[in-house]
Amino acid sequence: MRLKQLRLHQFRAHHDAEFDFDSEVSAITGPNGSGKTSILEAIYTLLIGKSFRDADEDLIEYENDWWRIEAEIDERVRELRYQPHDKGKQLLIDGAAKGRFTYRQQLPVVLFEPDQLFLIHGSPSSRRRYLDTILLAVSPTYRDHLARYERALTQRNNVLKRPARELDDALFVWDIALSEHGAAISEARHALTVELNEHLSELYSDLAHKKQTLEVGYLTSLNHDSDTRSQLLARLRARHEQDVVRGFTSVGPHRDDIVFTLNGKDAQTSASRGEIRSIILSLKFAERQLLENKTNVAPIMLFDDVLSELDETRRKFLSRSHKDSQIIYTTTEKVLRSVYTIKL
Repeated sequence: MRLKQLRLHQFRAHHDAEFDFDSEVSAITGPNGSGKTSILEAIYTLLIGKSFRDADEDLIEYENDWWRIEAEIDERVRELRYQPHDKGKQLLIDGAAKGRFTYRQQLPVVLFEPDQLFLIHGSPSSRRRYLDTILLAVSPTYRDHLARYERALTQRNNVLKRPARELDDALFVWDIALSEHGAAISEARHALTVELNEHLSELYSDLAHKKQTLEVGYLTSLNHDSDTRSQLLARLRARHEQDVVRGFTSVGPHRDDIVFTLNGKDAQTSASRGEIRSIILSLKFAERQLLENKTNVAPIMLFDDVLSELDETRRKFLSRSHKDSQIIYTTTEKVLRSVYTIKL
């Protein structure tokens, strides 16, 4: 998939702007506050249907009441319009209205933005959310399992606050729902980490320019070699008394985590700042490979402020490692002469 041209109308600070992109690697340069990240945000919004930063209404240029993004992608014109007090958000392809933006209309994209550098040292919920974001992009059934699990979890937690005499039958209903959808979530996340590990060590070694091992592990109380649904149901039943005392559900995929291991050591305690950035970049390129395998479309890769703290070897890796994907990145720093540059 290739983005050739992008046009922004009343989107963030871009009143009426047009940008052309190289089919392989493009760098967007300019001082802080010049609107570099907003260009990546617009591309992401057009492909996914929503921003990775803010709500639709927050993307409107100051003192205006609508925004529009247009792009030429693989010789088709894709347009997303937003006017809150009229028709809301509309997707058009080659001028034909497609109505409400749905999962099936999303196009694959890989995003790196600086907040993701906190993935390793951040909360377990942010790491679970990272896995879920990838799975939501490649599996329509996962979306359903996740939504049903979250609803059942809310209901079970509400039941736990009732008087003890009302608990047994009510909890059992939600134990069944949580075990069914929770097992599907846990299995999907575990399978995803296995697939990511097929590429991570090689990618990190290429980036570091020396042999390294990098793995991501899914931390769960379930054994994926046996019936995960029955295991989760048994654990939920066994935790009834503890959960009543605590007032919340203490077991399930909402309590799981992932761990990054670099050369056999937990990256959370041993990796340097530069190594953490390299781990996240390797993860993004592994994600790229996985998305292409699942969708048969090479995703566009968007990198915000990616060059910070990268040495020359790693910068050259970024410029040559696009393979079948188009890379668009922002930076305030000097870029290689061979890289197509958009100056703001």
